[in-house]
Amino acid sequence: MTSTGTRTPLTRDRIIDAAVALADELGVEEVSMRKLGAELGVEAMSLYNHVENKDGIFDGMIDHVFESIPLPAAESDWRATVRATALIALDRFISHPWVVNLLMQRGNYGQSSLRFMDRTLGLLRSAGFSDEDTHHAWQMLASHTMGYAFQQVSGGYDDKEWDNVVPSQAELAEFFPHVAALAPYLAECEAGAEFAFGLDIIISGLQARLDAVTPGGSQPLGL
Repeated sequence: MTSTGTRTPLTRDRIIDAAVALADELGVEEVSMRKLGAELGVEAMSLYNHVENKDGIFDGMIDHVFESIPLPAAESDWRATVRATALIALDRFISHPWVVNLLMQRGNYGQSSLRFMDRTLGLLRSAGFSDEDTHHAWQMLASHTMGYAFQQVSGGYDDKEWDNVVPSQAELAEFFPHVAALAPYLAECEAGAEFAFGLDIIISGLQARLDAVTPGGSQPLGL
């Protein structure tokens, strides 16, 4: 309520914002028209004046997350831009732990997500990638980012109970010597660093493929 006692107008943006906050706090499965109405101080039926149904809310929630990811600059170094954008996207996906599952379940893209996709594809095409390689690059980058986000929101290495799974140090050294040798590294995986490591390899591989393109065409040499 405002200081004059008037009710804040109900809008689609307010509904989506409330749905995002509810999903962040309690999980996306708790998002319902009834609970959103209660959060906003209105009857559930009032929501239908602004959103078609709950699926429309879910699509708006996905769009909300993509709106928070800065669009890649069209005239920029594609490697630095892709790296910076992927790191921000990972942060946003982890901040909203429901969004990756919702993306996979819905398969529906709103204006913001399509705008983000379009700008990224345009950046890669402008860098000199063929349409086919641009498609592959997008899939690799999206899979790496969403896969890592899914891993983190599902519970990292430290969240799991390993006592009954991992052999003793003596057994490791005898039967799995390479695992034993790398155990200190494997036990202290830092998600952000691991994600960046893989991202840099993808970018380096894409640059190598771009460098292998013949000067007058778009066919890679020996790749």
